[in-house]
Amino acid sequence: MGALIFLVGLIAVAVAITDTVLGLGLPIGYLYNPLVWFCYVGLLTVATIVKFVRQQEALVIERLGRYNRTCTAGINIIWPAVERVAYSFDLREQVIDIPAQDAITKDNATVTIDGILYFKIVHAKDAAYGAQNISRAIINLAQTTMRSAIGSMELDKTFEQRAEINERVVRAVAEAAQTWGAQVTRYEIKDITMPRSLLESMERQMKAERDKRAAVLESEGIKQSQINRAEGERQAAILRSEGEQQSAVNVAAGQAEAIRLVREQIKQEGGFEAVQLEVAKAALEQYGNLAKHGNSLVIMGSEADPSGWLAKAMAVLKAAGAAPAEPGPATPQHRTWG
Repeated sequence: MGALIFLVGLIAVAVAITDTVLGLGLPIGYLYNPLVWFCYVGLLTVATIVKFVRQQEALVIERLGRYNRTCTAGINIIWPAVERVAYSFDLREQVIDIPAQDAITKDNATVTIDGILYFKIVHAKDAAYGAQNISRAIINLAQTTMRSAIGSMELDKTFEQRAEINERVVRAVAEAAQTWGAQVTRYEIKDITMPRSLLESMERQMKAERDKRAAVLESEGIKQSQINRAEGERQAAILRSEGEQQSAVNVAAGQAEAIRLVREQIKQEGGFEAVQLEVAKAALEQYGNLAKHGNSLVIMGSEADPSGWLAKAMAVLKAAGAAPAEPGPATPQHRTWG
């Protein structure tokens, strides 16, 4: 503002001198009024002394070449001739692009890394007199710390431990930046680039690792399948055994119940004769079945003569009142058909 007012005053003086020399007769009589120039001098003085500082801005004031004070946001008075604004700083957070750099890992692999760093000025005096160029100092220190961090790690770890690398860079740069009046807030790796040959080698390694995991998973699946199948067969055998056992129990219970019913029926009137009749029928039927399976029938023992037990069967039939005609005797112990 002071420079603008001073420029207006110079123009006014030049117009007045030109009008006087050339006699142009311009309507500028007020320029010859001492009161106008008195007001101009006062306005110029105020514009030169009063300094308006914006929010998030700081001015470093020097008096006779030495640091005097730091002006913050608001109205500030700066005495002309003896004081001057030496440095002006923006207190907002700033971002610096860290150029890409080559680094060698612990296992002698070369990688190219670039990143970004965020910082802000917190002490204007230290920033003015602590370093000649804060941004350049921060960039160089960040690059040095980055190379040191990469050199202490193997290649695989550089991808897994990005957060640790960022933390180490922030910690190292922040410690040095305190003397420069700056505060480093964070650092982030943007990209890690490797040579093409190294990428191809890593791809082959990852493929081999994936194939290995697939083979292991397949074998584990087969093993689990066989275990499940064996367990299923064992459970099925147990269930079959239990079912057969239960079936045998049920059959035995049924036979016991049948025997009990037969015993009850025998006690009834005519029950014993009915049982004898059924036994005789069954005996004749079985004897006939034996004769059908071959042309020879051998019976040994006291019961070898069929006439004996057949007579007994006929007696049972007669007693039951349902006997057929009396069959002829059959005495031979060895009989051949066909």
